[in-house]
Amino acid sequence: MIIWTLSFLCLFFAVPHFSPLTQKLKEHFFQSHTLEELKISIAHLRLLKECLESGLVPDREDWARTEKLPAPWGVLFHSSLSELRNQGAPILPSLERMILSLEEERELMLEAKTKSSQAFGQVLISVLMVPFFGFILYFLLPGLAEYQGLFLSLVCFCLLLGMMAFYWMLTMMEHARYGRVSRSHRTWILASKVFFERMIADISGGHPPDLAWSKSMEFMHQQEPELLQQWGAQIWEKFPLRSLSKNAVEESIVQFGVEIRRSIQQSLTEGRGSLDRLDSIYRNYLFDLKMKISRELQVLPNACLKPLFILVLPSVMLLLFGSLAISFGMSIQ
Repeated sequence: MIIWTLSFLCLFFAVPHFSPLTQKLKEHFFQSHTLEELKISIAHLRLLKECLESGLVPDREDWARTEKLPAPWGVLFHSSLSELRNQGAPILPSLERMILSLEEERELMLEAKTKSSQAFGQVLISVLMVPFFGFILYFLLPGLAEYQGLFLSLVCFCLLLGMMAFYWMLTMMEHARYGRVSRSHRTWILASKVFFERMIADISGGHPPDLAWSKSMEFMHQQEPELLQQWGAQIWEKFPLRSLSKNAVEESIVQFGVEIRRSIQQSLTEGRGSLDRLDSIYRNYLFDLKMKISRELQVLPNACLKPLFILVLPSVMLLLFGSLAISFGMSIQ
């Protein structure tokens, strides 16, 4: 009785530590809902764009709906569009970039879901096969009913191996989705897009590019101080040394900030406008980012086979031979 009580107490206190697994399961099984929200958001932004291109002024409710877009896009887009409207700056270029960002996000989610669906189904079936196989062995092999505790312990251990494989595969899917960027740096991707949108909004509103850079750096100082050090806080300060990160996506993010600085310096030196050049750098950056993440997603199906051969297959074999050992061992006795 004491052992069972202690076991349930340990399980009760261990449940909160399962949050990483539950979060991964939630992100995977509710991807369809997230994709639908992104699709609706893209349609709404396209509606605003078509209204402006046709010479019509969208209603106040249409502008307010941008704040209700999925987080964190809604607050960002609403604040950027409100600032542009108050300054009388052109809005269409910002709308095009917003639509492009949401489309890139949706395409990457769809690609990740497609690339991992086959391996995910295999691991899920394999995990469910352990208790089903154990149920069949329990009724087919003699002697297992007399040693239920030992047999159930074996089934639970094999099921634990299957759950470990399941968690491993979800982690691999998450890493591939972000181009194997370390967990502490995954917010760099979104922060770079937010920074660029805020800077372009200030430049479109009439601010000089160097002042827009400094103003947008206030956001980076609050959100991503480590990335700020990689980019450099001031336009005219010395360029930082090349990033020592071995991750290709992190290297692209760092180089994006460096290229923005270099472009602004060149524009100020030549006395030319910088919007077209900055927009070109941003589009190239998104393309490069997509290619590097897509490369990781392409090898995901083969990588997801590792949990099958390392954990799931041994768990099934262990359940089979362990059940045979219990059955025949007890029969001999």
